[in-house]
Amino acid sequence: MRLASKTLQLPWPKDLKASDLRGWLKDQLRIHGAPLRWAITAVHHSEQDHGAVLQVEAVWIE
Repeated sequence: MRLASKTLQLPWPKDLKASDLRGWLKDQLRIHGAPLRWAITAVHHSEQDHGAVLQVEAVWIE
């Protein structure tokens, strides 16, 4: 058994409420497999389009 880690940059959809963020993030992570642990480690805001990009770090079992 090995552990693998990834850092993902995910654009936060403008129509997604903060209360719905956890479920959306879990769906995005499942695209890459079943994560063991994950965390939002940074939020980068764009002043041009008033959007945000989430930096998510996750660990998967391989």
